[in-house]
Amino acid sequence: TSPLVLVDGVPRSMSDIGVDEIETFTVLKDAAATAVYGAEGANGVVLITSKRGTTQKASLDIRAEFGMAKPTRLPKLMNSYDYSMLNNEAAWETAGNPTSNWEAPYSDYALEMFRTGADPDLYPNADFLSLLKDQTYNERVTLNLRGGSDRVRYFVSGAFYHENGLYDSQTSDSYSSNIGLSRYNIRSDIDVTKTTELSVDISGQYTDSHYPGASTDRIWGNIFYFAPNQFPLIFSDGTISECKQYNGETGNPYNFLNESGYEDNWEAFLQSKLTLNQKLDFITKGLSLKLSGSFDADYYSGTKRSKIPASYRMELDENGEKHYIQVNEGQPNLSDPSESGKGGEKRIYLEGSLNYKRVFNDLHDVTGILLYMQKERQTQGSGLP
Repeated sequence: TSPLVLVDGVPRSMSDIGVDEIETFTVLKDAAATAVYGAEGANGVVLITSKRGTTQKASLDIRAEFGMAKPTRLPKLMNSYDYSMLNNEAAWETAGNPTSNWEAPYSDYALEMFRTGADPDLYPNADFLSLLKDQTYNERVTLNLRGGSDRVRYFVSGAFYHENGLYDSQTSDSYSSNIGLSRYNIRSDIDVTKTTELSVDISGQYTDSHYPGASTDRIWGNIFYFAPNQFPLIFSDGTISECKQYNGETGNPYNFLNESGYEDNWEAFLQSKLTLNQKLDFITKGLSLKLSGSFDADYYSGTKRSKIPASYRMELDENGEKHYIQVNEGQPNLSDPSESGKGGEKRIYLEGSLNYKRVFNDLHDVTGILLYMQKERQTQGSGLP
C-alpha cells in the first residue's frame, strides 16, 4: 500500500533526505505516469529531487531553528481523595444503598489522610503524570553552500538536529532515562557538464538515540493502569516503592522509567550515485543516453545496560507500626553492556535509459523512453528482506 519513493531516481526512503535538501517533490498517481515503474509503482510514485549546484557565485546559507513540543492533550487524573470518595459511593450503590451494617472500603480516617496528605507512604497520592515534563525542546542547524560555473556546479549541505523526550528523568545513577535523539546529515553534489554531463552524488547520515531500559508501551501503560492511592511513586525516605501486582510487566511506572537502565543505539548510512548523461544529437536531434548507478549501505547497532531495583511495599504490623515488605529482591546495579541488536543492508541500483524528446514545427511534441533497471539488496542481522 506504500508508494514507490525515488530520491534522485533511486529507490530510497523519504527520511533519507532533509527538508532543506529538497528541490522538487512530485507525486505521480495516474496509470500512464507510473507505467514505466511497473508493479512497484502500482500504489503511486513519489519523485524527490535534491538541490544541485547552479551557475552563480558561491553562496552560503546558514539556518538555525529552535522549537518547543508539548502534548496536544493529556487526561486529567483523579487524586486519591476524590478516587476513594467515589469508590465508596460506587460500593454503596452496588450494595443496594444500605442505611446500616455497611462498612465503606475507605474509612473517614483514611479519607482525611488522603485529603491532607499527612502520611504519603501509607496513604499515597501518586501523580503518575508527574513523570512527564510539560514540554521539551529541539534545535536544528543547517548549512548550504551552492555555486558553480558553466562547466562545473556544486552543492554541499550539512545539518544537525537534536531533540529530547518528555520524560522527567530522576534516576538514582548518573545516567539519563529521558529519550534523546541526535542526527547529523551531509550531502554533496557535483555536476561536470558540456555535451557530456557527469554527476557525482554522495550523502551520509549518523543518528544517535537514547532510551530508558523499559519500553514506551510499558511505561505509558502503567501510568494509566493504577489508581493514585495504591502506592507512592517513591517512599518519603527514598526507598523504592512497588505494587503488590508486580510481575515484570505490571508495576510502578516510576521504576520502569528511572530504575530499569538504559539503551543506546546508533545508525549510519552512506549513499552514493554516479550518473552519465550523453547527448546523441550527432545521431538524431533530441536523442540522449543516460546511465546511472548507486551504492547505498547502512548499519545499526544497539547497547543496553539493565537494572532491576530492590523494591518494597509498606504495611502496618500487629502493633500498628510501619514496616516494609520486599516485593522484588532485584539487581540494583547496572548490568555490563550487552548487545541489544545490530544489522545492516547494502543496495546496488543500476539504470540505463535511451531518451528521445523533440518538437517538430513548434506544434508536435514527440517523446519516448526505453528504460532498463536492475537492483540488488543484501541484508545482514535481520533475516531475509
